[in-house]
Amino acid sequence: MSPADPAVLAITDFTREYPATVDAERHIDDALDDMIRLGVRALLVYREQRIVGLITSYDIQGERPMQFLQLSNYSHHRDICVADIMTPWDALPALNWETLQSMRAGDLLHLLEDACLTHVIVVEGDRKNSSCIIRALVSRTRLVRQLAGTRHAHH
Repeated sequence: MSPADPAVLAITDFTREYPATVDAERHIDDALDDMIRLGVRALLVYREQRIVGLITSYDIQGERPMQFLQLSNYSHHRDICVADIMTPWDALPALNWETLQSMRAGDLLHLLEDACLTHVIVVEGDRKNSSCIIRALVSRTRLVRQLAGTRHAHH
């Protein structure tokens, strides 16, 4: 894949692939196990059938659990749930599906790198009301791998 190829080719399109999800109340270590099993680095977080955020392996393995413990009444890492450290829906960086369709893969990578993002959701419709749907997820790691031209199979 080259930087000039359409960005649409480099995303996980949920009309073709089932999104990897996790319940908001699941413990973060279990969520990380899920990611490893599924071969992904991010899970959409749901509560009562609604998407409420996104959690990445970087969130779980980075500073967030420690920061959360310092600010909470919890004392153990194992007590932390996905909802405690996820990026909530309102704070998730999102791209519009229409915008994405006119972008090239190289543009998409620059956008992620400039904003220091590992993932971005792609939405269709108006995000401010309920007609909005999550159409796709962009993973920087996956994009970099595709642009590098390596063809790794998913584990």
